[in-house]
Amino acid sequence: MTSLQSCLNAGRSLIGTETQASEKVDLKSTLLRRLQRCQEQLDDDCSVDDTCSLEEIQRATASASLLIIQNVQRLLDGSASEETVIGTRDIGHLRTLISIVFKWGVEPLLAGLVPLWPLKAASGRSGIQDVSVVAQSFPELASSTAKLFGLLFPRGLEGGVAETSITTTLIHRHLVDLLKPSISLGWLPGAIATPATPVQNEMRPLVMRLLHMLPSAQTIVALGGVLSWSMLPLHVHRACAVLLSRQLLRPDGVRGLCAAIFGEERSAEDEISLDKLEHVSKVLISVPSGIKPADYFVTVIPRILDLLVADVPAAYRRAGAFAVARMLSDEKSYPHSAIASAALLPILHHPFMEVTPESSDSEVEPSRALDTLIALISNTDPSPELMTTLLTPIASALYALKYHLDRTKTSDPTLKESVGGLLSTWGRIVSPNQGIDTLWRVIDGEGGYWKADLEGHIKRVDQPHELPSLSMLTPEDKSEVDELDIDANILDLYPDPAHFVLFLRSIDRSDITAELFVRLLEAYRSAKTNGDEDPTRTLLLLQLVMQMQTKLSGDAASSFLKRPSHILAFIKHTLESLDADGVQASEQPAILDKRMEALRIAPTAEEEDEGDSDDEVGGENTISPDDEMLETTINLLLSILEANEDLSARTDPVLNDIFVLLEPLAMNGPPAVRPLAREARVVMTARLASTSGTSAKSSKKGEEDDVQETYQKALKLLQDPIMPVRAHGLLLLRQLVSAQGRGVQQAGGIDRALMPAILSIFLQCVQDEDSYLYLNALQGLAAMVDTFGKEVLKGLLNDYVGGLDGLRSSTMTQEDLDVRIRVGEALGLVIKRCGEALGMYVDMIVPVLFNIVRSAHVPTTLRTSALSLLGDCVHTYSLAMLPYVTDLLSALLDLLQVEAVAINVPPPSQEEQAAPAEADAPAPAPSMDSQPTSTNSKFPPLRRAALHFLALLIRTTTQHVYESSFNPSMFGADVVRRGKITLGYLASTDQDNIVRVMAREAGEELVELEHAMIGL
Repeated sequence: MTSLQSCLNAGRSLIGTETQASEKVDLKSTLLRRLQRCQEQLDDDCSVDDTCSLEEIQRATASASLLIIQNVQRLLDGSASEETVIGTRDIGHLRTLISIVFKWGVEPLLAGLVPLWPLKAASGRSGIQDVSVVAQSFPELASSTAKLFGLLFPRGLEGGVAETSITTTLIHRHLVDLLKPSISLGWLPGAIATPATPVQNEMRPLVMRLLHMLPSAQTIVALGGVLSWSMLPLHVHRACAVLLSRQLLRPDGVRGLCAAIFGEERSAEDEISLDKLEHVSKVLISVPSGIKPADYFVTVIPRILDLLVADVPAAYRRAGAFAVARMLSDEKSYPHSAIASAALLPILHHPFMEVTPESSDSEVEPSRALDTLIALISNTDPSPELMTTLLTPIASALYALKYHLDRTKTSDPTLKESVGGLLSTWGRIVSPNQGIDTLWRVIDGEGGYWKADLEGHIKRVDQPHELPSLSMLTPEDKSEVDELDIDANILDLYPDPAHFVLFLRSIDRSDITAELFVRLLEAYRSAKTNGDEDPTRTLLLLQLVMQMQTKLSGDAASSFLKRPSHILAFIKHTLESLDADGVQASEQPAILDKRMEALRIAPTAEEEDEGDSDDEVGGENTISPDDEMLETTINLLLSILEANEDLSARTDPVLNDIFVLLEPLAMNGPPAVRPLAREARVVMTARLASTSGTSAKSSKKGEEDDVQETYQKALKLLQDPIMPVRAHGLLLLRQLVSAQGRGVQQAGGIDRALMPAILSIFLQCVQDEDSYLYLNALQGLAAMVDTFGKEVLKGLLNDYVGGLDGLRSSTMTQEDLDVRIRVGEALGLVIKRCGEALGMYVDMIVPVLFNIVRSAHVPTTLRTSALSLLGDCVHTYSLAMLPYVTDLLSALLDLLQVEAVAINVPPPSQEEQAAPAEADAPAPAPSMDSQPTSTNSKFPPLRRAALHFLALLIRTTTQHVYESSFNPSMFGADVVRRGKITLGYLASTDQDNIVRVMAREAGEELVELEHAMIGL
């Protein structure tokens, strides 16, 4: 019997580890010499000589190598009694010999047979039938392959694998090389098999045994290597596909497939290739031949879902989710989608729909289903169809679980966040119809009761864990009575109205929310009309409606707003219930003629008194504290107007009442409500003005049609919810008015009957807080004065000074003051643009403005603004002011004498300290900036404005005296003398440094005027 050492020596001779000097470089002779030395050491005859070809010598070398390996394997496997220990170098020699067996033995034989078989890339057989090749190659290939399997299974299929270095080398280095010939022979169809090769039928059990004993990952990699064979025979491709599919049915088949494609590395930095994901998905969703799809999915899908929550690399989870998404696609994309869905969805949905059994094994089943859902959604693309399929059937149960977790203080934050995330994802992608139907099922009470332990395990129970709270009747302590939450669900209604509406707001789906609001209103009206037997159901509907009014600010959609009649009635009722202006709605004008009359240019004195009736009551004292409800209501109104372009007071008269109810809110409402009320009034005014125009158009396109088209476009832009778009509409109106004033549209200008509407729009936009909007309105008002003159100017003056002759002026609100100041800015623009034409308006402007200056009950800020406007008149056209110079100088000096505040004011007596301070007493700490509505006339800005105007008036008068355009005799001698005394006093004693400087400069101007008067 050959010893192990002699076998190893023979192997060394065969591979030429001992190089001899006599050896030549010629490969054929070298191989022949090595083969002869090897045969000598093995006491065997050499079967080749010099007459043989290189291929024959190589094949003989492979046969000798296989013989040496067989002998070594027999000795290493323990069949011999001597010591069978080999070194690392010998193992390397054995690996070289195994490589020679495949390179010069198996591969050439297989390459000679492949052309005889139909290939995957070709149709039919090649047509080559070389009988000699078949007769020689088949037996040799079958024999070599059988011997190689004999190395793996030396004791047969039942004896197991030999654990030697040779076996390890074959399995880990040459598994693909071994599978190619064995599958080619073992699965060779009978139609192309030959009687000379009966051994191929014995290969199949050997291959199946080998694949079964190896890990699925290694098997799948090896089969994939066979499939990548460039000259892949058709029957080998079919056999590998079947074998690969069967690997997936093994317990670790799915994970093995992922390991084969992605590897075992846990690298989060490497990008996951889409091609690999698609390849894994294609393999997983392909049903193996001979297996029913239902049976296949029942076996594979649970293993894919287990992969999503197992401790595996991220690529595995992504691949599993990718495959599940493909299984749940439509039938056009995947024919077996219905069968796959029937196997997959119950695994995910049933734990949420059914009461969890009490057995400990199934108690955490909903938790596992939840984890699987989260992993699936997190690792797949956010497809609306997929998310809807996964989450819609269990959305009501998820909401019930979320409600339980939110009101349980000991809930696991991670679990709470996970459930909330699933619901948010569902709410953002679900279709409106499915979303509304699902949410209505929640309102109907669907979802069940839930319980969660401290470890985060959840289960569905058949009855609530806690009894309804009785804290309304028996509060635990007094603090519950003192701090009663208005949103508290005292009657334990489900869903909790406040919680449910907050969830609606979190998903940010205005289309679903608006339609749900309509359905709630209809259900509540039906319950009230038909007398619902369950009063808690009616109460729940009412609470949901009220909570949606309060908490859903601005959430409305066209599907809801296309039916505005009942919503407009609701808006009117809401505004009336707040009684925002203190006047009953039945007493307010609400018909269209009254609306058009309100769009006036210059109201009469009677109209002024009637229009100020609403101003007798302070707005801040009549507004409900629930400002958010007002804000929501007006936002709803704006959305209705936006969704219905043809809706106006002409088509729905209820808008007249709403327009009147919005007026006090626009002036004196809460800060968050005022801009919305103003915007709504502007939109309604523009909508009514738009429908008031002539709808018929002439057949001839001319300037009149262009102007009308621009006018309608501007009104449409003013109704847009986006502020810059509204500002552009305002700009178009201003340009139209300016063009009319310049005579550009002489032939076809804007109809004069439409000017009241434009004026009303400008005046309302002046109140807007956005600078771009109200500055355009100011420019528009100035342009209207240019175009229409006194009648528009009179209207502006009325808005500036109207209603200041009573208690209203002393209780003016900050909002009213801001509006008047902005109208004053418009007046300033008008005055500056008048130029020398100011002489036509000076008698209208100066008396009105100086009347404000002399009114002590008017806020000091407004009096200062009036002085500034008088100064603008002097700057613009001082000659027109000459008739008022004497009266103005005298009045200004009186004002400065009365309002002067000396530096050294004597300290108050004890009686004065004890007595309450007068309203007009100087307050050193407050200022006009911090108290803009104060009537305290001792604020320095008033004196500064008076001195500025006085100096300007004296300077321009001096200039006109020098130009002989003013008669100095109009001045009384006492005016100049009193002026010098008053200004000198202020320059020396006033508390304000700026006032002292300005008084000194004004005194110098007065001296210059005196010199001009006496001719110096």
